[in-house]
Amino acid sequence: MSEELREELIRLLFAWKEYTRDLLFYSTRTRKLLTSAIMGLGSSFLVGSIFWWLKSSVYAQPEAALSPASSFSLPAAFPWIMSGGVVSVVVGFARTNYQVFKRCFDLLVASISLVILSPLFLIIGILIKIDSEGQVFLKQDRVGKDGEIFKMWKFRTMRNNAELETGPVWAQNDDPRVTRIGEFLRRSHLDELPQLINALRGQMSLIGPRPERPEFMEMIVKRIPQFPHRLNIKPGITGLAQVRYRYGASIKDAGKKLRYDLLYIKRVCWLLDVRILFWTVGRVLTGEGTQ
Repeated sequence: MSEELREELIRLLFAWKEYTRDLLFYSTRTRKLLTSAIMGLGSSFLVGSIFWWLKSSVYAQPEAALSPASSFSLPAAFPWIMSGGVVSVVVGFARTNYQVFKRCFDLLVASISLVILSPLFLIIGILIKIDSEGQVFLKQDRVGKDGEIFKMWKFRTMRNNAELETGPVWAQNDDPRVTRIGEFLRRSHLDELPQLINALRGQMSLIGPRPERPEFMEMIVKRIPQFPHRLNIKPGITGLAQVRYRYGASIKDAGKKLRYDLLYIKRVCWLLDVRILFWTVGRVLTGEGTQ
């Protein structure tokens, strides 16, 4: 084995070690939330199974019905409870505690996805190292909720130190800085997968406005003063603007996408989140909206 190849393998090992460390050793608060989410889903499944069994038993007995003369009994009242009372309470609770449910959903999806996709991460990492020199993962400063700066994870798609001479610039068609494997990763949106780590940490959500780089944020705010309003919620891996508008690479595009972001913040609900997830899957499969 040549010395150069051995050095490349050592760099890949260190990059993978850093990824697994951030994946496994997240904050105590996150671990508690993940445990609570798993226990909550398990309890919901158990309670739902009991309800299903009771409901089946009640409806299998047509003589069980409430009447003014009859005394109250749970089996007789169960159809009425299931048809309105309990379901309404559960749905109402889910709506009023939307952010709690959304955080639990982010934790579950991010943790399960990272475990399942770990082999794919390793394959992509090897391909990136073979294709060009440099780190496997790219960590960029992004603006999060309430203006907090955090490090967003991505697979590196450009040659190493591509912005040393030019500084941060907008993405463009036929970007000469993009590597061969990087172009494929961008078109397939696979370069965004490491952001599941940010979702696990609570820095991002699965769905929300895309986080901007601080350098671009300053330029945009000078032209669009309303732009910081999108910082009222956590940024997302995907969002309404990403699935309903083409890839934005200018201040003009940022202004148009802001309308979608503000619309999402105004109408945020589970139904809209589900629709965005389906639209995102369609974009990934077709390669639409890449740059």
